[in-house]
Amino acid sequence: MKNLSILLCFTCLIFFVAPVQAQDNTKNSSIGIQFNPYLDSYFFDGIYTKWVFAIRYGFNINDHISFGPEFSGFYLDHTITKFTDFNFGGFVRYALLPASRIKPFLEFSPYYSIYHYKIDPSPNWEGFDKESTYFSGYLSPGISLYTKKRKFSLDLMYKFSITNKPEAPFANSNKSVFSYRLNFNF
Repeated sequence: MKNLSILLCFTCLIFFVAPVQAQDNTKNSSIGIQFNPYLDSYFFDGIYTKWVFAIRYGFNINDHISFGPEFSGFYLDHTITKFTDFNFGGFVRYALLPASRIKPFLEFSPYYSIYHYKIDPSPNWEGFDKESTYFSGYLSPGISLYTKKRKFSLDLMYKFSITNKPEAPFANSNKSVFSYRLNFNF
């Protein structure tokens, strides 16, 4: 079962991940989607899977600055537990070394978040249903690794939440998380 979970994980990473970012003077835009499982012990033990998603459009102002709208979040739909977090906002990115295929960057993403958490009642539990909305965002340093023709890139970043709300802003239930994206640039 564990080997099947690992195989499923890599299959999802290969076929379901396709988000966006762009930082190339010949490629002015980027568009794509991200849809992948959050890889934690619950996923590898086969207990449940949290799904992370994002849809972005990016536009390059110049070789260093890009921005655009973003819809992102994550959800969990388990036997009695349902959890969703939808984020509507945008991003601004400043990248260094525009001529390089390895580009460090700093990204800021403010967004409006809709958080919903529900546990169905059971004989030992009366149930729980909570919904809240708030403004939040993240600040993220990272690096982009580009292919030779710069059509694809991989972003490796560490996100830090800028919210003080008790709700967990990321899929790992913490205020910071490692994240990655596969990008298509045009």
